[in-house]
Amino acid sequence: MEPAVRRYLIHFGGAMLGYMALLFASVYVLSHHQMAPVWRGSLAFLPVLPGLYGLHAVMVFYRSRDEFKRRIISESMLISALLTGFACFAYGFIEGAVDLPQISLIWVLPVMVGLSGLIACILRWHYR
Repeated sequence: MEPAVRRYLIHFGGAMLGYMALLFASVYVLSHHQMAPVWRGSLAFLPVLPGLYGLHAVMVFYRSRDEFKRRIISESMLISALLTGFACFAYGFIEGAVDLPQISLIWVLPVMVGLSGLIACILRWHYR
């Protein structure tokens, strides 16, 4: 395994472990204790901090890649962002016309990341 990949897996994996630990801890505390809204908001925001470190790990990994691999990553993220944004845009129109459930914004990033991974696989196949 390449050193850059190993470094990425360690840093991103650590960030995701921290995210999960803080997520479960904050959900537990929020559901079992009463507190002022400012403290509830601060506690709910805590899992975002290791997530930001995860974004940093992704950028460091991206910068370690060669030009072709950067192109695959960039194109997959661009296509993913455009498709996710347009899907949200279209759903907003349909949601107003038909009785559809509101979708929380918490799903936007996971959809973008998942789509990006799928599109990266397609682009690697396309450019082979």
